[in-house]
Amino acid sequence: MNRFCLISYIGILSLFSSTLLSQVIYSDGATISIKTDGIVYSNGGVTLNNTSDLINDGLLIATKSSVVAHPGDFEILSNSTVSGEGTYRIEQNWINDAQFIAQNSTVELFGNTEQFITSTNGTTTQFNNLTLSGNGINSDRKKTLQNVNSSVSSSGILNLTDRELNTDINTFTVENINLSAIQFSNDYLNEGFVSSRVGGFLVRKMAVTGDYIFPVGSSDGTRRYRAVIIDSKTSSAQSYAVRMNNFISDNEGYPVVQHEAEIDEVNSAYYHSIRRLEGSTDANLIIYYDPSTDKDWESIAHWSSSQQEWRNIKNAIQQDESNYSYIEKSGWHFPTDNDEYAFITTAYELIIPNVLTPNGDGLNDGFYVTTYGLSEYKIQIINRWGNLVYESEDPNGVWDGKTPSSQDCTEGVYFYTLNAKFKDKEIKEHGFITLIRK
Repeated sequence: MNRFCLISYIGILSLFSSTLLSQVIYSDGATISIKTDGIVYSNGGVTLNNTSDLINDGLLIATKSSVVAHPGDFEILSNSTVSGEGTYRIEQNWINDAQFIAQNSTVELFGNTEQFITSTNGTTTQFNNLTLSGNGINSDRKKTLQNVNSSVSSSGILNLTDRELNTDINTFTVENINLSAIQFSNDYLNEGFVSSRVGGFLVRKMAVTGDYIFPVGSSDGTRRYRAVIIDSKTSSAQSYAVRMNNFISDNEGYPVVQHEAEIDEVNSAYYHSIRRLEGSTDANLIIYYDPSTDKDWESIAHWSSSQQEWRNIKNAIQQDESNYSYIEKSGWHFPTDNDEYAFITTAYELIIPNVLTPNGDGLNDGFYVTTYGLSEYKIQIINRWGNLVYESEDPNGVWDGKTPSSQDCTEGVYFYTLNAKFKDKEIKEHGFITLIRK
């Protein structure tokens, strides 16, 4: 086996405009310097051990074209240090138990099987630029955080391409406040996205106004990409954490059948967890869905811990955009009692009383319809001779038992007609009201 081994007494290896090829690179305390035009190519992986020092300002490539135990891994072990402004192309796992100083470097995980960003002692890696690539499908699209959190720096870019960054139960943070600090393929059904299990999140730091996209999704079960945008309205420091949960919310104690009356149905296929970690300024909340496979959702519900039910956040607007549609809630305050959001369809309510007693006792002093969810609302009330005594297009309107000229109507039976719309359905109601004066 071709093994390039650097032990402590070798000292310093510097590569300038040259290429070094090896099956395995193992350093036991050496200093390795790759200059700007230098290239180190290892077919079996790289292990830095026993306070080794790697300064990479060129290109280091570790592939798994080898029969060694863990081909393609890049390991930083035993108080070793890696620094420099170069590029690392790693085909298998990134294992950091020591110190990685990202500077302006780029790490590309290019394997065609699942790759892990991990540590055996809990060391967190902060990358500068992190690029995910490869041709693997299904679970082999994944680049997975294993037992560690990770991040890109305040100057770094997370480029997902068409891959899946799986944070598992961990957190991946984008420290860069630039709106375009996350890049990804948006080809329909081939999008790059970030997935998480319960407890894991994609976190973005923010400090400018504009749309911060969270390209979240999941390949567990049905593959779904369901992005979230936080439209920031302030340049003050803030941060948000987002996860798409690709299962029914009942599994985590948020039953879809527990909802307020004006909700008809809560999405049972998936829901989102969205948490404001820092800041207090309201922002616009935008959540995407796929109308070709989902329902035509009409609004977003937020789980209320105090009332133990899904509640419509109201006044949200549905919009279509290319292959995806979205629901937008302007000026949302992100309650702290819970982080759960789900798409809903709405219902309507119509309660029409049949008696009016305008005597000032506080009971039935005004005739009004209890309703929600209706549009193009119009009610008319006529007396027994067919004369119009009341008319309103305001669902909150109240008839006080007087004529349009403010004269008291006589006791007796009156007739009403009500016309409205619920979605595309025409609502037509009529009936009688008994006016009693005591």
